[in-house]
Amino acid sequence: MQLSLNENIKKYRKEMGLTQEELAEAFGITIGAVSKWESGITIPDIMTLIELADFFSISVDVLLGYSVSSKNVEDIIQNINNLLKSHKYEEAISESDKALVRYPTNFKVILESAKTYNIVTAACAYKKHLDKTIELYESALRLISQNTDPDIDEFSIRLCIAELKSQNNPEEALEEFKKINYMGIADLSIARILMDLDRYEESMDRFTRVLVSILIKSLQYSSSMAIALVKTDKKSNLREARDLLDWCIKIYESTTDGNISYLTKMLAVLMTVKAMTLSCLEDYENMRLCLDNAYKLAVQFDKAPGNDIAGKIHFWHAADDYKPLIYDELGVSAVQSIDALFSQEPHPTKPMPEKIIKKIEPAEKYWNEIKSK
Repeated sequence: MQLSLNENIKKYRKEMGLTQEELAEAFGITIGAVSKWESGITIPDIMTLIELADFFSISVDVLLGYSVSSKNVEDIIQNINNLLKSHKYEEAISESDKALVRYPTNFKVILESAKTYNIVTAACAYKKHLDKTIELYESALRLISQNTDPDIDEFSIRLCIAELKSQNNPEEALEEFKKINYMGIADLSIARILMDLDRYEESMDRFTRVLVSILIKSLQYSSSMAIALVKTDKKSNLREARDLLDWCIKIYESTTDGNISYLTKMLAVLMTVKAMTLSCLEDYENMRLCLDNAYKLAVQFDKAPGNDIAGKIHFWHAADDYKPLIYDELGVSAVQSIDALFSQEPHPTKPMPEKIIKKIEPAEKYWNEIKSK
């Protein structure tokens, strides 16, 4: 073990690009002491071993030369998770603490312990564990370089830290959320904190941004999911696609305030996709009604086309400087956009299956008749 220890100290020092002198300086010791460790003449005391392991971002076991058994770590984590599932929260905390003593610088152990403390804090309303949970997540963040799980990243850990801080330090949490608010992903959390701080105007501005995000994502989700369902050519999936589009259409109809805006164009597009679905279901009467409404909306939009929605929808409480412009790949005008849907111009390399195109032909034919009137 001693030979392995001295070799490991030298190995990890070099991996960090440090000289013996620099390592000695970092620990406030002499170069001779480091030289003796690496030559195997002496070994560090237990506290220095723990500090060295933390400095090298490894466990004490690894520094001493023991291999950290992946299976052993996984077994510990599985045992903790089983205890949590059985609602044995205090036992889960106890096992996490034992794992932290054994693997004080193991990323996976620290992160799983943070999750354990987080679950117990939420399930039992234990405010006493809140600081410990934050501390563990922050420790995991420092060891993120050990992470091999693609579903875990710095952002997800910082998000957990910000959410926890919002429980007892909203001002600090607010700043944490602002740091990670990529593409508005933390807007809802920011809005809630601002509301709790009685900063209502600012909170309503953020809530409005959330609404815009919901509108865009609900359109992207429903239209894309509906097309995927239609491509299967299964009756049950076709009916589900129709219902899904109805769901999104209702959201848009209840959000528009009667003004012509980008939502008008998107409603026309949604109704057209629904008409295509109805054509596949051979429900030609409702198909024609859908296209009639789509054409009416498209003509209204094309009289003054634009990509804005600011102040033109219900529930708008954004600040004056927030004027989002929304774009799509279909075309400038709504009628052109519907033409593009039928011609599949947005996705020339991923067209509908031939049998689906055949079933959509009645809808395309009726659309062209409407336009020619």
